[in-house]
Amino acid sequence: MLIKTKDLKEAIINASFSTSKDKESSLYNILIETKNNKIEIKSQNNITKLVQTLDSNQEEDIKILIDPQKTINILKEIKDKEIEIKKEDNTLKISSGNFKTKLKTLNPEIFPEIKETVEKSKICDIEAEKLKKLIKETIYCPDKNDIAREYTGIYLEIKDKTIKATATDHYRLINVSAENEAEIEAEIILENSGANLINKIPIEGVLEIYSGENEIYINCENTSISSKIIKGNFPDYNQILLDKETSNIIELNREELKEAVKRSSVINENREISVNININNKELLISSQNQEGEISEDKISFNTIRANDNLTIKLDSKFILDFINQITPKIVTLLYRTSEEPVMFEAKEENLLYKYIMTPIIE
Repeated sequence: MLIKTKDLKEAIINASFSTSKDKESSLYNILIETKNNKIEIKSQNNITKLVQTLDSNQEEDIKILIDPQKTINILKEIKDKEIEIKKEDNTLKISSGNFKTKLKTLNPEIFPEIKETVEKSKICDIEAEKLKKLIKETIYCPDKNDIAREYTGIYLEIKDKTIKATATDHYRLINVSAENEAEIEAEIILENSGANLINKIPIEGVLEIYSGENEIYINCENTSISSKIIKGNFPDYNQILLDKETSNIIELNREELKEAVKRSSVINENREISVNININNKELLISSQNQEGEISEDKISFNTIRANDNLTIKLDSKFILDFINQITPKIVTLLYRTSEEPVMFEAKEENLLYKYIMTPIIE
Protein backbone atom coordinates (compact mmCIF):
# COMPACT_ATOMS: atom_id res chain seq x y z
CA MET A 1 0.00 0.00 0.00
CA LEU A 2 1.43 3.38 -1.03
CA ILE A 3 0.74 6.38 1.18
CA LYS A 4 2.10 9.91 1.46
CA THR A 5 4.83 10.03 4.10
CA LYS A 6 3.76 13.46 5.37
CA ASP A 7 0.10 12.46 5.79
CA LEU A 8 0.89 9.29 7.72
CA LYS A 9 3.49 10.99 9.91
CA GLU A 10 1.14 13.85 10.84
CA ALA A 11 -1.73 11.47 11.54
CA ILE A 12 0.38 9.31 13.88
CA ILE A 13 1.79 12.39 15.65
CA ASN A 14 -1.78 13.61 16.18
CA ALA A 15 -2.80 10.17 17.42
CA SER A 16 0.00 10.19 20.00
CA PHE A 17 -1.70 13.12 21.78
CA SER A 18 -4.59 10.81 22.67
CA THR A 19 -2.69 7.75 23.90
CA SER A 20 -1.96 6.49 27.39
CA LYS A 21 1.42 7.54 28.81
CA ASP A 22 1.82 4.11 30.39
CA LYS A 23 3.95 2.02 28.02
CA GLU A 24 2.61 -1.16 29.59
CA SER A 25 -0.96 -0.26 28.63
CA SER A 26 -2.49 -1.41 25.33
CA LEU A 27 -3.75 2.18 24.98
CA TYR A 28 -0.15 3.40 24.62
CA ASN A 29 -0.40 2.06 21.07
CA ILE A 30 -2.47 3.15 18.08
CA LEU A 31 -4.78 1.08 15.92
CA ILE A 32 -4.45 1.26 12.12
CA GLU A 33 -7.19 -0.32 10.05
CA THR A 34 -7.75 -0.30 6.30
CA LYS A 35 -11.12 -0.91 4.66
CA ASN A 36 -13.08 0.47 1.72
CA ASN A 37 -9.97 2.26 0.35
CA LYS A 38 -9.61 4.21 3.58
CA ILE A 39 -7.12 4.08 6.45
CA GLU A 40 -8.50 4.70 9.94
CA ILE A 41 -6.00 5.66 12.62
CA LYS A 42 -7.43 5.37 16.13
CA SER A 43 -6.01 6.31 19.50
CA GLN A 44 -7.54 6.72 22.93
CA ASN A 45 -6.87 6.94 26.62
CA ASN A 46 -9.19 6.99 29.62
CA ILE A 47 -10.48 10.49 28.71
CA THR A 48 -10.16 11.15 24.97
CA LYS A 49 -10.51 9.31 21.68
CA LEU A 50 -9.28 10.40 18.24
CA VAL A 51 -10.19 8.85 14.87
CA GLN A 52 -8.53 10.09 11.66
CA THR A 53 -9.27 8.93 8.13
CA LEU A 54 -6.83 8.94 5.19
CA ASP A 55 -7.36 7.92 1.57
CA SER A 56 -5.78 4.62 0.57
CA ASN A 57 -5.35 2.37 -2.47
CA GLN A 58 -5.24 -0.70 -0.23
CA GLU A 59 -7.57 -3.41 -1.48
CA GLU A 60 -6.86 -5.91 1.28
CA ASP A 61 -8.31 -5.15 4.73
CA ILE A 62 -5.65 -5.08 7.45
CA LYS A 63 -5.76 -4.27 11.15
CA ILE A 64 -2.62 -3.65 13.23
CA LEU A 65 -1.65 -2.22 16.60
CA ILE A 66 1.69 -0.38 16.69
CA ASP A 67 3.95 1.72 18.92
CA PRO A 68 3.43 5.34 17.75
CA GLN A 69 6.78 6.71 18.93
CA LYS A 70 8.87 4.12 17.08
CA THR A 71 6.84 4.73 13.94
CA ILE A 72 7.12 8.52 14.23
CA ASN A 73 10.91 8.31 14.69
CA ILE A 74 11.21 6.25 11.51
CA LEU A 75 8.89 8.45 9.43
CA LYS A 76 10.77 11.60 10.48
CA GLU A 77 13.92 10.23 8.83
CA ILE A 78 12.27 9.32 5.51
CA LYS A 79 12.63 12.05 2.88
CA ASP A 80 10.65 10.42 0.06
CA LYS A 81 7.17 11.75 -0.58
CA GLU A 82 5.63 8.29 -0.53
CA ILE A 83 6.26 5.10 1.39
CA GLU A 84 4.96 1.58 1.07
CA ILE A 85 3.55 -0.16 4.10
CA LYS A 86 2.65 -3.83 4.24
CA LYS A 87 1.64 -6.27 6.95
CA GLU A 88 3.77 -9.41 7.09
CA ASP A 89 2.69 -11.86 9.81
CA ASN A 90 3.13 -9.95 13.08
CA THR A 91 5.19 -7.10 11.62
CA LEU A 92 4.62 -3.88 9.73
CA LYS A 93 7.04 -3.46 6.82
CA ILE A 94 7.88 0.13 5.84
CA SER A 95 9.76 0.69 2.57
CA SER A 96 11.10 3.84 0.95
CA GLY A 97 13.64 3.70 -1.89
CA ASN A 98 16.57 1.59 -0.67
CA PHE A 99 15.41 1.81 2.94
CA LYS A 100 13.19 -0.75 4.60
CA THR A 101 12.38 -1.72 8.16
CA LYS A 102 10.07 -4.01 10.05
CA LEU A 103 8.23 -3.09 13.24
CA LYS A 104 6.65 -5.55 15.61
CA THR A 105 2.87 -5.25 15.90
CA LEU A 106 0.56 -6.28 18.73
CA ASN A 107 -2.66 -8.21 18.58
CA PRO A 108 -5.27 -5.57 17.61
CA GLU A 109 -7.91 -7.43 19.63
CA ILE A 110 -6.35 -6.15 22.89
CA PHE A 111 -7.23 -2.56 21.91
CA PRO A 112 -10.47 -1.84 23.81
CA GLU A 113 -12.33 0.55 21.54
CA ILE A 114 -14.68 2.96 23.32
CA LYS A 115 -18.14 2.93 21.78
CA GLU A 116 -19.94 6.21 21.20
CA THR A 117 -23.09 7.01 23.14
CA VAL A 118 -26.12 6.08 21.06
CA GLU A 119 -28.14 9.04 22.30
CA LYS A 120 -26.45 12.34 21.64
CA SER A 121 -27.70 15.83 20.85
CA LYS A 122 -26.39 18.25 18.23
CA ILE A 123 -25.30 21.46 19.97
CA CYS A 124 -23.94 23.61 17.17
CA ASP A 125 -21.68 24.04 14.18
CA ILE A 126 -18.59 26.16 14.75
CA GLU A 127 -15.56 27.16 12.73
CA ALA A 128 -12.57 25.10 13.82
CA GLU A 129 -10.43 28.23 14.03
CA LYS A 130 -12.90 29.83 16.45
CA LEU A 131 -13.12 26.82 18.77
CA LYS A 132 -9.35 26.36 18.78
CA LYS A 133 -8.93 30.05 19.60
CA LEU A 134 -11.33 29.82 22.56
CA ILE A 135 -9.45 26.79 23.89
CA LYS A 136 -6.00 28.28 23.32
CA GLU A 137 -6.89 31.48 25.16
CA THR A 138 -8.17 29.68 28.27
CA ILE A 139 -6.18 26.46 28.58
CA TYR A 140 -3.35 28.02 30.60
CA CYS A 141 -5.65 28.98 33.45
CA PRO A 142 -7.21 25.83 35.00
CA ASP A 143 -5.60 24.30 38.08
CA LYS A 144 -4.92 20.79 36.77
CA ASN A 145 -4.27 19.42 40.29
CA ASP A 146 -7.24 20.95 42.10
CA ILE A 147 -9.22 18.44 44.18
CA ALA A 148 -12.38 20.20 43.00
CA ARG A 149 -12.72 18.69 39.52
CA GLU A 150 -14.73 21.65 38.22
CA TYR A 151 -11.62 23.83 38.44
CA THR A 152 -9.46 21.49 36.34
CA GLY A 153 -11.34 21.89 33.05
CA ILE A 154 -12.69 24.52 30.67
CA TYR A 155 -16.31 25.60 31.07
CA LEU A 156 -18.13 25.98 27.74
CA GLU A 157 -21.45 27.85 27.60
CA ILE A 158 -23.47 27.89 24.40
CA LYS A 159 -26.53 30.12 24.56
CA ASP A 160 -27.97 33.44 23.40
CA LYS A 161 -26.10 33.12 20.05
CA THR A 162 -22.82 33.17 21.99
CA ILE A 163 -20.20 30.62 22.94
CA LYS A 164 -18.08 31.32 26.02
CA ALA A 165 -15.02 29.54 27.37
CA THR A 166 -14.07 30.10 31.02
CA ALA A 167 -11.34 28.70 33.25
CA THR A 168 -10.06 29.50 36.74
CA ASP A 169 -7.51 28.40 39.34
CA HIS A 170 -9.08 30.33 42.28
CA TYR A 171 -6.57 33.20 41.94
CA ARG A 172 -7.50 34.30 38.43
CA LEU A 173 -10.20 33.68 35.86
CA ILE A 174 -10.27 34.02 32.08
CA ASN A 175 -13.52 34.37 30.15
CA VAL A 176 -13.54 34.56 26.34
CA SER A 177 -16.72 34.90 24.31
CA ALA A 178 -17.59 34.85 20.61
CA GLU A 179 -20.75 35.01 18.54
CA ASN A 180 -21.98 31.61 17.36
CA GLU A 181 -25.39 30.24 16.43
CA ALA A 182 -26.50 27.12 18.31
CA GLU A 183 -29.27 24.56 17.96
CA ILE A 184 -29.65 24.03 21.71
CA GLU A 185 -28.35 25.67 24.87
CA ALA A 186 -25.59 23.73 26.59
CA GLU A 187 -23.18 23.99 29.52
CA ILE A 188 -20.19 21.64 29.51
CA ILE A 189 -17.03 21.40 31.61
CA LEU A 190 -14.50 19.98 29.16
CA GLU A 191 -11.73 17.78 30.57
CA ASN A 192 -8.31 19.42 30.30
CA SER A 193 -7.02 16.46 28.26
CA GLY A 194 -9.83 16.98 25.75
CA ALA A 195 -9.06 20.68 25.54
CA ASN A 196 -5.37 19.93 24.98
CA LEU A 197 -6.21 17.53 22.17
CA ILE A 198 -8.36 20.13 20.40
CA ASN A 199 -5.62 22.70 20.90
CA LYS A 200 -2.81 20.55 19.51
CA ILE A 201 -4.14 18.80 16.42
CA PRO A 202 -4.69 20.60 13.10
CA ILE A 203 -8.42 20.66 12.36
CA GLU A 204 -10.04 22.94 9.80
CA GLY A 205 -13.39 23.91 8.37
CA VAL A 206 -16.74 23.64 10.13
CA LEU A 207 -17.00 21.37 13.17
CA GLU A 208 -20.13 19.66 14.39
CA ILE A 209 -20.42 19.50 18.17
CA TYR A 210 -22.59 16.91 19.92
CA SER A 211 -23.12 16.11 23.59
CA GLY A 212 -23.75 12.72 25.15
CA GLU A 213 -24.43 11.81 28.74
CA ASN A 214 -20.77 11.95 29.79
CA GLU A 215 -18.94 13.00 26.61
CA ILE A 216 -18.60 15.71 24.03
CA TYR A 217 -18.15 14.77 20.36
CA ILE A 218 -16.51 16.94 17.71
CA ASN A 219 -16.65 15.90 14.06
CA CYS A 220 -15.18 17.31 10.87
CA GLU A 221 -14.53 15.83 7.43
CA ASN A 222 -11.69 13.41 8.22
CA THR A 223 -11.38 13.66 12.00
CA SER A 224 -13.54 12.92 15.02
CA ILE A 225 -12.71 13.72 18.63
CA SER A 226 -14.49 12.63 21.76
CA SER A 227 -13.72 13.64 25.32
CA LYS A 228 -15.21 12.96 28.69
CA ILE A 229 -16.77 15.92 30.45
CA ILE A 230 -16.67 16.82 34.14
CA LYS A 231 -19.88 16.45 36.07
CA GLY A 232 -20.50 19.27 38.49
CA ASN A 233 -21.31 22.97 38.69
CA PHE A 234 -18.79 25.54 37.57
CA PRO A 235 -18.64 28.49 40.01
CA ASP A 236 -20.84 31.49 39.17
CA TYR A 237 -18.09 33.73 37.86
CA ASN A 238 -20.55 36.52 36.98
CA GLN A 239 -20.50 37.52 40.63
CA ILE A 240 -16.85 38.60 40.40
CA LEU A 241 -16.87 40.27 36.97
CA LEU A 242 -16.40 44.00 37.42
CA ASP A 243 -19.24 46.30 36.40
CA LYS A 244 -18.21 49.28 34.28
CA GLU A 245 -20.77 51.48 36.01
CA THR A 246 -19.20 50.98 39.45
CA SER A 247 -15.50 50.65 38.56
CA ASN A 248 -12.59 52.90 37.74
CA ILE A 249 -11.56 52.37 34.11
CA ILE A 250 -8.29 53.17 32.34
CA GLU A 251 -6.90 52.15 28.94
CA LEU A 252 -3.34 50.86 28.49
CA ASN A 253 -1.14 50.08 25.51
CA ARG A 254 -0.77 46.29 25.62
CA GLU A 255 2.81 46.17 24.34
CA GLU A 256 3.96 48.94 26.70
CA LEU A 257 2.32 47.19 29.65
CA LYS A 258 3.93 43.85 28.75
CA GLU A 259 7.43 45.29 28.45
CA ALA A 260 7.10 47.33 31.66
CA VAL A 261 5.92 44.32 33.66
CA LYS A 262 8.73 42.15 32.26
CA ARG A 263 11.43 44.71 33.04
CA SER A 264 10.15 45.58 36.50
CA SER A 265 9.66 42.03 37.72
CA VAL A 266 12.92 40.51 36.45
CA ILE A 267 14.73 40.93 39.80
CA ASN A 268 11.93 39.42 41.91
CA GLU A 269 11.66 35.63 42.02
CA ASN A 270 8.36 35.91 43.91
CA ARG A 271 6.82 37.66 40.85
CA GLU A 272 5.17 40.28 43.09
CA ILE A 273 4.88 43.76 41.60
CA SER A 274 3.25 46.98 42.78
CA VAL A 275 1.05 48.78 40.27
CA ASN A 276 0.70 52.40 41.34
CA ILE A 277 -2.08 54.23 39.49
CA ASN A 278 -1.69 58.02 39.47
CA ILE A 279 -4.85 59.56 38.02
CA ASN A 280 -3.60 63.15 38.09
CA ASN A 281 -0.46 62.46 36.06
CA LYS A 282 -2.05 59.64 34.02
CA GLU A 283 0.93 57.44 34.86
CA LEU A 284 1.19 53.80 35.83
CA LEU A 285 4.25 53.12 37.98
CA ILE A 286 5.14 49.43 38.02
CA SER A 287 7.76 48.52 40.61
CA SER A 288 9.29 45.49 42.29
CA GLN A 289 11.61 44.90 45.25
CA ASN A 290 13.38 41.65 46.11
CA GLN A 291 14.57 40.29 49.47
CA GLU A 292 17.96 41.95 49.05
CA GLY A 293 16.28 45.36 48.86
CA GLU A 294 17.01 45.83 45.17
CA ILE A 295 14.38 47.87 43.35
CA SER A 296 13.26 47.96 39.74
CA GLU A 297 10.56 50.21 38.29
CA ASP A 298 9.09 51.48 35.03
CA LYS A 299 6.41 53.99 34.01
CA ILE A 300 3.83 53.98 31.25
CA SER A 301 1.03 56.39 30.44
CA PHE A 302 -2.66 55.56 30.24
CA ASN A 303 -5.91 57.04 28.99
CA THR A 304 -8.61 57.69 31.60
CA ILE A 305 -12.12 56.51 30.75
CA ARG A 306 -13.53 57.07 34.22
CA ALA A 307 -11.32 57.06 37.30
CA ASN A 308 -11.40 58.95 40.57
CA ASP A 309 -9.01 57.09 42.86
CA ASN A 310 -5.24 56.89 43.04
CA LEU A 311 -4.11 53.62 44.59
CA THR A 312 -1.49 50.88 44.61
CA ILE A 313 -2.39 47.28 43.80
CA LYS A 314 -0.02 44.35 44.31
CA LEU A 315 -0.28 41.73 41.58
CA ASP A 316 1.47 38.60 40.29
CA SER A 317 3.56 39.57 37.25
CA LYS A 318 3.36 36.08 35.71
CA PHE A 319 -0.44 36.17 35.83
CA ILE A 320 -0.46 39.48 33.96
CA LEU A 321 1.98 38.21 31.32
CA ASP A 322 0.07 34.95 30.87
CA PHE A 323 -2.87 37.01 29.67
CA ILE A 324 -1.02 39.77 27.81
CA ASN A 325 1.08 37.26 25.85
CA GLN A 326 -2.01 35.40 24.64
CA ILE A 327 -3.78 38.32 23.01
CA THR A 328 -2.99 40.77 20.20
CA PRO A 329 -5.21 43.90 20.61
CA LYS A 330 -3.28 47.15 20.82
CA ILE A 331 -5.33 48.43 23.77
CA VAL A 332 -6.37 46.67 26.99
CA THR A 333 -8.76 48.12 29.54
CA LEU A 334 -8.14 47.85 33.28
CA LEU A 335 -11.11 47.97 35.66
CA TYR A 336 -10.45 48.32 39.40
CA ARG A 337 -12.11 49.46 42.64
CA THR A 338 -9.87 49.13 45.68
CA SER A 339 -6.43 47.70 46.39
CA GLU A 340 -7.97 44.61 48.00
CA GLU A 341 -10.63 43.75 45.43
CA PRO A 342 -10.07 41.81 42.18
CA VAL A 343 -9.06 43.76 39.08
CA MET A 344 -10.26 42.94 35.56
CA PHE A 345 -8.47 43.31 32.24
CA GLU A 346 -10.75 43.52 29.21
CA ALA A 347 -9.81 43.42 25.53
CA LYS A 348 -11.51 42.99 22.15
CA GLU A 349 -9.97 41.12 19.24
CA GLU A 350 -11.97 40.77 16.04
CA ASN A 351 -15.04 38.79 17.19
CA LEU A 352 -13.64 37.81 20.60
CA LEU A 353 -14.19 39.53 23.93
CA TYR A 354 -11.71 38.82 26.75
CA LYS A 355 -12.33 39.31 30.46
CA TYR A 356 -9.48 38.41 32.80
CA ILE A 357 -9.89 38.60 36.57
CA MET A 358 -6.94 38.68 38.99
CA THR A 359 -7.02 38.73 42.76
CA PRO A 360 -4.49 41.11 44.32
CA ILE A 361 -1.74 40.03 46.70
CA ILE A 362 -2.83 40.97 50.21
CA GLU A 363 -0.16 41.20 52.89
